[in-house]
Amino acid sequence: MSKIGYYTAASGVISYQMGMDVTANNLANVNTAGFKASRPSFADLIYTKRNTENEEVQFGHGSRIDKTDLMFEQSQLRTTGRELDYAALDEGLFAIETVTGEICYTKDGAFYLSAMEDGTYQLCDSKGGFVLDYDGNRITVPFIGESTDIDFDTLTEMIGVYKFENPYGLDQISNNYFRANQSSGEAAADDTVVKKSGYLEASSTNIANEMSKVIEYQRAFQLNITMVKTHNELENIVNNLRN
Repeated sequence: MSKIGYYTAASGVISYQMGMDVTANNLANVNTAGFKASRPSFADLIYTKRNTENEEVQFGHGSRIDKTDLMFEQSQLRTTGRELDYAALDEGLFAIETVTGEICYTKDGAFYLSAMEDGTYQLCDSKGGFVLDYDGNRITVPFIGESTDIDFDTLTEMIGVYKFENPYGLDQISNNYFRANQSSGEAAADDTVVKKSGYLEASSTNIANEMSKVIEYQRAFQLNITMVKTHNELENIVNNLRN
């Protein structure tokens, strides 16, 4: 008995499970500042011609996740009233030197002060990474004269903002970071991007859209599971008849 039906349904099970994983990740980060949602794209597997006189009649062999697209459009800005919170508008990203020394990028502008051994303070993100300026250097927080008041005007000017030729091609990694790759191109400092203090960019996850995707993927997943079970039952019947 041919197993084409089984493998076709099995590919659907795997594809829609992966789609559910992407959607679940989007929903889990609905309150994560600067998070950019992803959208899976499905593609058909190979088509073959049926053994009939009509060569136009073909049948497929399932589906797969072709790629996962990053939805990088501007999200809403949320007022926090905290002067160390920043939002980089449009496609601007903050550069971070992570605790492992890697240079990554983020839309999450919730920054903090970190005391250094020499008595100075440097600007860090919530994961302990160092925020970088336009030259790729760590930022030593400036103070007004001899006081303990931060010079926020100067600090805002120092915080670097970077852009990519293709931000949709960035790799989305853990800790709400993005990593440059060949598809995205190299980061370029851009001091024309507006930075707003006292704001954070909200997650781009749209709950209504994601919940509709959950229903769509779940039903498609259940249909393919039923097809797998049905094929197994038919194969067992055929084997029993042969015996």
